[in-house]
Formats: sequence, structure tokens, C-alpha cells
Amino acid sequence: MPASFSTASLNGHFLPLDEAQVSASDRGFLYGDGLFETIRIHDGRPFLWDWHMMRFMDGSESLGIALPQSTESLLGNVRELTSRNDVTESLVRITLSRGVGQRGYGLTGDEQPTLLITQHPLPQSLSKPLSLVTTTARIAVDDPLAMVKSANKLDSVLAKREAMRQRADDGLILNSDGNVTEISSANVFWVENGALRTPPISDGVLPGVTRRLVIDLAPALGQAVREESAAPDRLQQAEAGFVTSAATGIRAIGQVDSTALGTHPLVGQLQDAYEAELARHDANCG
Repeated sequence: MPASFSTASLNGHFLPLDEAQVSASDRGFLYGDGLFETIRIHDGRPFLWDWHMMRFMDGSESLGIALPQSTESLLGNVRELTSRNDVTESLVRITLSRGVGQRGYGLTGDEQPTLLITQHPLPQSLSKPLSLVTTTARIAVDDPLAMVKSANKLDSVLAKREAMRQRADDGLILNSDGNVTEISSANVFWVENGALRTPPISDGVLPGVTRRLVIDLAPALGQAVREESAAPDRLQQAEAGFVTSAATGIRAIGQVDSTALGTHPLVGQLQDAYEAELARHDANCG
């Protein structure tokens, strides 16, 4: 780990990352009993913080894990961590687990949550469009856990593993109806008949923060995003496509299951609008 990312925050205490140790009895490790947020740090400040915290609090409530500090206090810890690591462009991951508990799935109610904040480099900026393949990873339609960015991401791990085996950049995760939900770590959009579309949350889609931003930005470009279910072959027939995430912003799709996708002006316009939001974030926080 580079020295610039060497400090972490564990339960409100700042310490060297290699000393941030979590108990072997922590339920986050044993059962994936927890959740997390990955947040873009731009010019030293968290981008779309309020939206991330809304999802984080909704997820913690759904899982019944009490957030051990207020979001204002959490923001202070994130700012302190980025200051100590002295990195202005990065990602911060906030991980919350239910904490140490008894063996088995049952709960006593006495568990003390574990809260870990770590900082990481941004992914390398790659201009080449993504190649995607359909994988065997599946999510149930209307699965309530799909709404939570939980610590159990085996579907994403398997999708990414399959994609790498097929020498693709990432893998499509389908739902129990055979429709596209997302890729391993990003939401999916496509342009069809000049209109912007994305799968609905009810299909088993994580409500991504950057997904929400794109839906908000689209009307200014004369577009209303249509939420529609789509099988992979419909994605292959699209005029263009892209994925969205906090880590990479908006990135074009170049290929789906060996079928090349074209380009569309709307993708570039949305990328420009996203960059403008980053600049506006600087101005508002400056």
C-alpha cells in the first residue's frame, strides 16, 4: 500500500492501515453481515456525500445495524482521513459491520458495530470502451437485499471472475427473469431509438448514486430516462451504452457478448455534464 494511503479510521480512531485489525469473530467477516459505501473524493472533498449517506442510512436501517455515529461526525472523520493521507483525488470506502457476535446466525442485540474508513487510489483513467460478457451470476427479481450495498458481493465477484476468464473487462449480472441488472460494480444504461434507458430498481438493481445523478442530468439534455427491463440481446442491438459508478463516473460500453456497440452523442454529452457537476461541486465547496 502506498504511503499516501497508509492511514485508516477504525471506530473513530486514526491509525496505520496495517494496524487496523478487525476481530476474527466479526460478523462482517464471518457472514458478510454489513454494508459499505464507496465515495469519490474530488479536490479533497467527498462528491455527492448526501446521496451516499441517504443510501448508507437506508441500508443500515434495512439490516438493523445502528450507525455508531452521526453522518456529520462521519463526514468529519472522512475529511480528517483525507487530510492525513494528503491525497486530493481518491476513493473512500466506509464499511459498517454488525460487529462481534456469537457463533451462528442468531443475534443477541448486544453486538457493537464495527466502522472502518479506508482511502484508495482512483482506477486508472481508461478511454477505451468496456467489453462486457453475460455471466451466470443471478439476482432474484424484487430481492430486497439488492437495494443494499451489502458486504456480501459474491455475485459481483463471480461476474468479474467469469469476465476475466473470457478476457472481457466486466460481466453482466442477470436476474431470475433473464434480464440485465448491472455489471460487477456499475449500473448499466443504453441508447435505443435515440432514447436513454436503464433497468428498473425492481429488477434487482442497486440504486447507484451516479445512476441517480445521470437520471437527474438527462432532462437538461432533452432526455427523460426510461426504466425498462432488457435481456442481453436487446443491449447488443442498442445504438450505444455506458455504465456508471462512483469510482469511474460514466464509461462507454464498446462490446456486449462479442457484438460491437456504436457511439451516440448523448454519451459524450452526459460525460461532459458529469464533469461539469464535479466542477460545480468544487465551486460550492470552495
